Formats: sequence, C-alpha cells, structure tokens
Amino acid sequence: MSLDFHPKKNDLFCSCDANNEIRFWNINQYSCTRVSKGGSAQVRFQPRIGQFLAAASGNVVSIFDAESDRQTHSLQGHSTEVHSLCWDTNGDYLASVSQESVRVWSLSSGECIHELSPSGNMFQTCVFHPSYSTLLVIGGYQSLELWNMAENKCMTIQAHEGVISALAQSPVTGMVASTSHDKSVKIWK
Repeated sequence: MSLDFHPKKNDLFCSCDANNEIRFWNINQYSCTRVSKGGSAQVRFQPRIGQFLAAASGNVVSIFDAESDRQTHSLQGHSTEVHSLCWDTNGDYLASVSQESVRVWSLSSGECIHELSPSGNMFQTCVFHPSYSTLLVIGGYQSLELWNMAENKCMTIQAHEGVISALAQSPVTGMVASTSHDKSVKIWK
C-alpha cells in the first residue's frame, strides 16, 4: 500500500500492507528484518533523522520509534479512514488527511494543533509547502486548497479534471507537483 526510505540509513526502507503489517527491509541483505502491526494505508519516516515512523491504519495515526518499534503516540480524531500523511521539513509536525478533515499534529505533545474541514470538497492528500512552513497544500477532487495555518485561511485553485491522488514538494526548487486520475502531472511554483 505504501513505502518509504529511511532518510539516513541508506539500506533501510519500510512498507505497509492491507493486513495492517509494517515491514522493515534491508536492501543489502534483500530481506525483511522486522514485522510489526499498525499500518495499512501509508507509512512515512520522519525527515532528516528518521527517529520516528508515522503509520496510518483506519482512522488512527500511530507514531513509532523506528529503532525500538515502540509506539510513542496514537493520534486519534479522524472519523473516517486516513489516506495520506506528510511531515513538515523539520519533522516537528505531521499532517494527516481523511476525506472529512486535515489535522496537523505536534510531535512533541501528540496533540492536534490545527484542523480543517472541507467546504464541499473531499480531501485526498497533502504536502507542506517547501518554502512556507505554515502553508499546507491539500489535494481533493479537481482542486488544491492552500491552507495558511497561521491565519486559518484557505485559497482554492482549480487544478485537475479528476481526483488529485498525490502531491510532492521539492525544497531545492520550491515547487509542488500534483498528479491526478485525469492522467496528468502538474508543477506549481
């Protein structure tokens, strides 16, 4: 269902599957080194250091210590299945997306610090803007929501002809890319 490379350990990546299993893989050994429970939709390592792994399963997001496999937080508050996770650049905040809301969580407290409900559009994916740390880009059906969390204001941009299925950002160029079920990829500056 999802996979992610560790940001520091070049020989490690993890995956999750529909059986709610998270697998840690060693590239050099061509083998699975550990299996645990707690991820069925998406897994994402904390950027830069990779100390934590975020995993979505159902309407819960779990934060695990990547070394010990110990769960440090169970982030609850979504009423529907979480589709997407993204960390901010520093790894201090995690955004989680379900159709009914986007929530931003503080890693230090484990609390939801921001929440946005859609105004008619169902959310699918998100990414923190690479140049503006308080701006979250959210993909839904045909449009992007630019959410300024500091001011709690949104701007909607018509972007695609179908569901926006994934977003990516480049801290080097400051660009955001979107892809959609309309079979197109668009680059935003």
